[in-house]
Amino acid sequence: MIDELGVKGYPLLMKKPTKATDKLILPLAVLDGVKPVAPGWFAKCVETPATDASTEVSGVNIRYRVWGEAGKPGLIFVHGGVAHKGWWDFIVPFFVPHFRVVALDLSGMGESGWRETYNVELYADEVLACATAAGLFDNAQKPWVIGHSFGGFVALGFAAKFGQQIQGAVVIDSPIRPADKQERSAPKTRGGKLYGSEAAALARFRLLPSQQCENLFLIDHIARHGLKQVDGGWKWRFDPELWPKMRYDMRAAIETVSAITTPITLIRGERSALVNDEVWQFMKQAFPLSQHHVSIPGAQHHVMLDQPLALVSSLRTILGSGI
Repeated sequence: MIDELGVKGYPLLMKKPTKATDKLILPLAVLDGVKPVAPGWFAKCVETPATDASTEVSGVNIRYRVWGEAGKPGLIFVHGGVAHKGWWDFIVPFFVPHFRVVALDLSGMGESGWRETYNVELYADEVLACATAAGLFDNAQKPWVIGHSFGGFVALGFAAKFGQQIQGAVVIDSPIRPADKQERSAPKTRGGKLYGSEAAALARFRLLPSQQCENLFLIDHIARHGLKQVDGGWKWRFDPELWPKMRYDMRAAIETVSAITTPITLIRGERSALVNDEVWQFMKQAFPLSQHHVSIPGAQHHVMLDQPLALVSSLRTILGSGI
C-alpha cells in the first residue's frame, strides 16, 4: 500500500525542537476553522473502509474501529492521553492489506463512556475486549499491541497482564524513568470548556507537550474528531476530570517493566521533549528483550503527526509484514 499511495521515498519533514520555555502553541488558530490542504496519500487513508463498533467493559461502553478482513493477523493501536482512535486513521490503512486492525477509544476519551476512576489494568481489559470482539485472536499468529505516549503505558500494562496472548508490544515515545525520577507530567484538569463554534474550539487546540508541527492537515483531523456538538456549542470529547480520576502512579511503570516477559519494541521521536537522550538510554537498558530501538529523525513527541510515513516504515520493519 505504500507504493499504491505514492509515498515511497517520501522526504522527512525536519522540525525545529520546541523549548519548554516557548509560549503556548495553537497550531490551528491561523486557519479560522478552514480545513488545510492535505496530500493525496492522506485522503486515501481516511477513505479506507472501516467499521465502528462497541463493547462493554466493567459497565462502560467502549468504542472501537476495525479495518481489514476477518481472520488476518491482528494489530491493536492505543492512543495517548486525552486523545482518541482517530489519531491512527492515517497510520492504520498502510497495514490493512495484511492485517486485521483495531483502534479503540479508552474510557474517558473519544466516544467511549466515562468512569468514576481510571487505571491501567482496566485499560488493559478494554484493549483485550475490543481485540476479542473484533476477532483479532482468530488467527494462529498472535497480534501486536502498539501504543503512543500514555497508550504506551497501557501497552506495557497489557503486556504485563496478558502478555502470553500477544507477539509483542510497541511503545512509542512513552518516557520510562527510574522510580525516583518518574512523575505524572499531565495536567490535573483539562478541557470542559464550552465553545460557541467549531472554529473557536479548533483555534484553541494544542498538543501536550506544546510543539510546532508543519503537518496541519493531521492536526486538523485529530482536533475535529476530538470535538462533539452539544447544546449551546462545542466541547472536547474527553472527560475533563480524567487525570484527577486516574489511579496510576507513574513510578509504577518501571516496576511493571520488571514483570514483563513479552518482547517490547521502543520507538521515540529523536527530538522528543519527553524521551530525551538520558531517558532513552535508560529505557534501552530496562527492556532486555527489546529487539528494536528506533529514533525517528525530525520527530518530536507526537511522532505520527511529525513523521507519519517514517513511523509507518519503522512499524513495517518491526512487524515484518513484508509489504
